Amino acid sequence: MPSDPLDVFFAWETISSLVGGGSAIDVARLHVNSLAEAEEFLWCYGYDWGNIQHRAEIEKIRVDALHFLDREVLVDTGLSMDEEVREEQDVRRLLLACSTDAGATRQRWACTLLRLMHTFSHCYSYFNDHFGEQIRRQILDRFEPHLSLTEEGWSLGHGPMAIPLARFEFKPVKPRHSLALKLLHKAENVAADVFDRVGLRFVTRERFDAVLVVKYLTENSVVMFANTKPSRARNTLLDMGWLQQEVEGLEEEVRAGKRQRHTVLGELRQRVQATPYPCSPAPSYNPYSSLAYHSIQFTCRQMVRVANPYAGEMLIRLQRMGLSEVELRRSVSEISRGLEAQPEIRFFFPFEVQIMDERSWLLSRGGLASHAEYRARQREAVRRRVLGPLYDASSQAQAAEAEQRGEEV
Repeated sequence: MPSDPLDVFFAWETISSLVGGGSAIDVARLHVNSLAEAEEFLWCYGYDWGNIQHRAEIEKIRVDALHFLDREVLVDTGLSMDEEVREEQDVRRLLLACSTDAGATRQRWACTLLRLMHTFSHCYSYFNDHFGEQIRRQILDRFEPHLSLTEEGWSLGHGPMAIPLARFEFKPVKPRHSLALKLLHKAENVAADVFDRVGLRFVTRERFDAVLVVKYLTENSVVMFANTKPSRARNTLLDMGWLQQEVEGLEEEVRAGKRQRHTVLGELRQRVQATPYPCSPAPSYNPYSSLAYHSIQFTCRQMVRVANPYAGEMLIRLQRMGLSEVELRRSVSEISRGLEAQPEIRFFFPFEVQIMDERSWLLSRGGLASHAEYRARQREAVRRRVLGPLYDASSQAQAAEAEQRGEEV
């Protein structure tokens, strides 16, 4: 704690990250002045430096951060990390190095490494790490009974009203490096805000069928609209306001006897195909997505139930104590009132549903909307954010060299 209350006003960046909505990733300098203060910083962050297990966790995070730095950040930049910072295993000394005069090369490298370590510390999810396979199985179990795969391809639903699909994908587990890349361009920079650890993608043959997929999933209780996250809903595939007007207009024609009801679906399908994709909204929610990318996306939360591993362990321990049957029943009854001995752990876990028509999906495989281009835009932003002036200086030097060689910059 500062000895002089006015000292706190010299740490404007750290104050701004608390009250001004700034991100810890963007702070250029810390204010840690001793090993004791570094240990207080770590304790407040969530790690007890005196606990050997906590120190082992920190070291694993440091190693993961260095691997990410080498594989994702420094490639093709011409930059080489300060070796003293790279070899420093005492995170307290990294905190001190990050608190020295802003602008010094070693201080900037220490800040770079700490930014990545902060990100990786938030990449771990207790529920995903311990129950990931069960989570994915329970979510997929909701969808599988409604999906069919034949020689003609995938379909959603059964019988004559089944919706033909060009593709269905249950996305693979997102690697930790991909998760870190995603987090590093978020102001919040916490894994709690990553909602696509589990994801499903429906690719329909026509655009109108995308709406039918949403209709089917809700009407058949595959997804629960009350458990969705409204701020995560995205639709750049079809103007729903326009579609509602078209449906209501056709319904009036049916009631007036001007149209047969069995023709409505085909007419809607033709009108949807003839309309352009809606204008994409300002990409504030994800500035690295291409405006050429079209989809319907929403995030659901599913109640997941898993067996409590602690309950079984407690029973085994009690049995080993040699208690009588009466004493054992009494002990089990008393312990079961506690949280740790509940036979089941229950929690909500988010998953993302993405629906695209085949044309949009094909466009996403190449060009500006491709995933490779998306990752390239992410990586460039991450380099600028994590390396800061180090990257700016390197980019300028590379541009000057290219200009001297007569290359286009």
